[in-house]
Amino acid sequence: MAEGESLHNPFQDGLRLFNEEYFFEAHEHLEGLWLAEHGPARAFLQGLIQICAGFHHFQNGNLIGAADLLKRGGDKMRSYAANFMGLDVQALLTKIDEARGQIERMRDALEPTGSLTFPKIPLPPPD
Repeated sequence: MAEGESLHNPFQDGLRLFNEEYFFEAHEHLEGLWLAEHGPARAFLQGLIQICAGFHHFQNGNLIGAADLLKRGGDKMRSYAANFMGLDVQALLTKIDEARGQIERMRDALEPTGSLTFPKIPLPPPD
């Protein structure tokens, strides 16, 4: 390993934090990657960051903001291949859409406000 090279992969770390339901921290980790990205992954990362922010809003009781960000983030990711950056995008979007639907039902008082089973993202193999 070269001097100064990190032992951590910021993408993997962001996904790990997402899976541990530290959505604000996951957002922060992924934001650094997004800011540095100038290629095709930029909009994908932005969508993933918006999904993190959406779940963070849910954790803070902001159902309107949560549903909006989950929709916007998912929409950004829909144009990507079924497998992008080592992730099963279609499976992830299905879980995000299900969670968003539940949040929207809570927001619209069609379902009691309460807990949500947050999706998990299987970690891709390290580079």
